[in-house]
Amino acid sequence: MHLLKWDHEMIEINLTDDEVMMCQHVGHLRSVLSRGNKVKDMKRTDMAGLDIDAQGVTAEYAVAKHFNVFFDLGLSPRTGSADGVMKGYSYDVKSTHHALGKLLATLKENPDVDMYIMCITPDRWTVKMVGWCWKKELINKKNIKDLGYGKGYALEQNQLRSFKK
Repeated sequence: MHLLKWDHEMIEINLTDDEVMMCQHVGHLRSVLSRGNKVKDMKRTDMAGLDIDAQGVTAEYAVAKHFNVFFDLGLSPRTGSADGVMKGYSYDVKSTHHALGKLLATLKENPDVDMYIMCITPDRWTVKMVGWCWKKELINKKNIKDLGYGKGYALEQNQLRSFKK
């Protein structure tokens, strides 16, 4: 197995029980509303859709908390769109529970996003911000891969930019 060289630290955000409960609740509500309104689940894992959506909301919330930016509690069904705005740039948070996971995106380009942020959620209370990239660095033909769930864009963790502390 080839181990990747990683030369910067992840930023770890710890959540309270109340924050976790809110994220779980919002994630489950978003999942039910989206599936009820025929928004296709584009998951790239065997995890249940409810759990994936709760994990995603948890990562979105942790990023917003860390950077002290607005966290969107909206519950309307949506496809695409950005998860937030930071310093004038719109971002999309992608999360996984796999420690060696990749930053993944579907082949459907999201016109509302300038950058992607990757997070690892090893448990419900911890979110590790791995790094980030500009949209053009991820959404590029050379990054198309099939990891077993259909083709999509993928970057290794060591291809991401580090956050300044």
